[in-house]
Amino acid sequence: MSRRRQANKRHVSGIEVGCIVEIVTGAFKGEKARVLSVAESKEEVSMELYEQPIPMTLNMRGDHVRVVERVE
Repeated sequence: MSRRRQANKRHVSGIEVGCIVEIVTGAFKGEKARVLSVAESKEEVSMELYEQPIPMTLNMRGDHVRVVERVE
């Protein structure tokens, strides 16, 4: 895929509020989180770590997560 085509692809497409995602890079790699909001203009996802004793909200780029479970 050429760089121009890759630049036009949105990293947050397919990510919706309520989806369960897995973090694929960074300090929380491998952790699962529930999506709270999606900022398509910034290509950023706001999420809360899933199954953690202390709730923690994170903001990450859309290409740093992958959808594990979609919302119905």
